[in-house]
Amino acid sequence: MSGGPAPACAVWGIVNVTADSFSDGGAYLDPRAAIAQGRRLLAEGAAVIDVGGESSRPKGQTYGAGAQRVSPDEETRRVVPVVEALAAAGATVSIDTVKPEVAEAALRAGARVVNDVSGGQDRALFEVAAAHGADYVLMHTRGRGEVTPPNTRYASLLDEVLDELRAGVERALEAGLERERVWLDPGLGFAKTAAQSGALLACTAAFVDTGHKVIVGASRKSFIAELAAREPGRSGVPAAEAVAATGRAEAPPDRREGGSIAAAVIAAMAGAHAVRAHEVAATVQAVRLTGAVAGLARRGVR
Repeated sequence: MSGGPAPACAVWGIVNVTADSFSDGGAYLDPRAAIAQGRRLLAEGAAVIDVGGESSRPKGQTYGAGAQRVSPDEETRRVVPVVEALAAAGATVSIDTVKPEVAEAALRAGARVVNDVSGGQDRALFEVAAAHGADYVLMHTRGRGEVTPPNTRYASLLDEVLDELRAGVERALEAGLERERVWLDPGLGFAKTAAQSGALLACTAAFVDTGHKVIVGASRKSFIAELAAREPGRSGVPAAEAVAATGRAEAPPDRREGGSIAAAVIAAMAGAHAVRAHEVAATVQAVRLTGAVAGLARRGVR
């Protein structure tokens, strides 16, 4: 597989206008706080601001029952003022939603990308994106992303994820989206164990080789903490240092910056076109350095 660093790996800044997101639940539920955070991330170098009004954390051992579902009206009420303000400030805005009516309202308010974490389960979402000439992110998942069997059973992990994404692309094209508008997201943490998510991150180049733009979302996810907490060479054994520092085997979301940046660098080195991030400034610096060093390696230094 070819892979190799993309000419420029963009960083998409995350703004959760939610009460229960796993990483910052409630911090930006007030639209004024969300707008201020979006502007801050834009100033730090975010190429896109990804705005979501409903948490997508999946059901499983880490997050228990999973996210609270909200009505389309409530989700629209949360995101539209934020999208309008950030678009007016010159930001390229992505709307993170699985609801066609929310996507429609956000696109009318100035969003230019639909980020669909449902895996393309609703044809109407394709149609809304196509009608507005928007880009569309197709994230791999199964069901509602539960990290439990049977979702996490794969006979051949990479092959099945790629096949299921290809099927989603075909549905998107049939609904009117142009191929170049469709991005792929491996869906790390959705319907995948920590080990499966790590394995797919290592296979980022395979997604790039499909010819689609690829975005990787690893920031602050639990698989980072779980994999980082394992003793080297002893799969599944928590590192003593992690337990001593935090009182638990895995670091909480706000202590996963190092792993999040490492994941972004891995994705950028493999050719990903974008990564999602909570800590935008540090991630921008990391992926820019990755690209610069890769360029020097290609050209050689005399």
